[in-house]
Amino acid sequence: MKKNGKLLVEQVLSEGDLLAQQQVDFYDSYIVKANDVLYGLLAELMRYSDQVLGSDYKLEILSKMRSTLSTKHHIKVQKNTPDLTIIVKYVVRTNRKNAHVYARVLDMAYRQDVMADELEDFIRQNGGIDRIRESNVNLEGVQKRKSEDEGRAKLVKALLNIKAETPMAEFRIPGEWTSQVHDSHGVGSFLYPICAKVDGIYKVVGIVPMDYEFEEQILKRVIVDIGSKGSYSEIEKQQFAKAKEMISPAYQLKIQEERDRVDEQRRAKKLTLQPLPMAA
Repeated sequence: MKKNGKLLVEQVLSEGDLLAQQQVDFYDSYIVKANDVLYGLLAELMRYSDQVLGSDYKLEILSKMRSTLSTKHHIKVQKNTPDLTIIVKYVVRTNRKNAHVYARVLDMAYRQDVMADELEDFIRQNGGIDRIRESNVNLEGVQKRKSEDEGRAKLVKALLNIKAETPMAEFRIPGEWTSQVHDSHGVGSFLYPICAKVDGIYKVVGIVPMDYEFEEQILKRVIVDIGSKGSYSEIEKQQFAKAKEMISPAYQLKIQEERDRVDEQRRAKKLTLQPLPMAA
């Protein structure tokens, strides 16, 4: 390479180094300082939230905030909007995106028992506002999927118990195998016979010991099989409806009330059978 060429290369690299330093200076002077200011404002917002949430007049304050947001700033607030989100919206107001993000950051801080004086360090230690928001969203997604999976598993368990009333087949285990079947029941809700198909006849050759994890896998497969069906008979539709009713909160409350009533009757009967104390 000629001398002039080397000088040109060095000049271009020097210009790049200068721009790199300017980038560092810009980040330190503006981005970092801006974040520091923002974290401080969020700490103040958390102190303000503490004040509102701990006030004896919290309901009146939140009601007034709702009204002001709606009439003055044209910001709709749903009936089920969390109190913290209302407070954040009242302060941030028209910037909906920022209000959403800040509310998530403060919500995560509250759930981890972070105090307002600790909030700035908490945000930095967790990678900044965007990182906290992303982790919060991911956590909510995991929790939502877990809740949905548990709901489907409860529905399938209820459905299978209903189907037991009209089974595909039924038989009794010979007496000499009863103890083995009992021992193999494990902690799951169902028994899982191993069958061999011989000349069109299903022959039970064993019982699989079950635990919750294994049963969960089986139930997931049942869920997939049920969901893959293109249509359902009227009986199946009725079974689905009954299963949904059985896992509903209202039905569970009714069952618990009935259990409590039976227990109370049993206790009352036991008391009446006790001999009266002899007079001194």
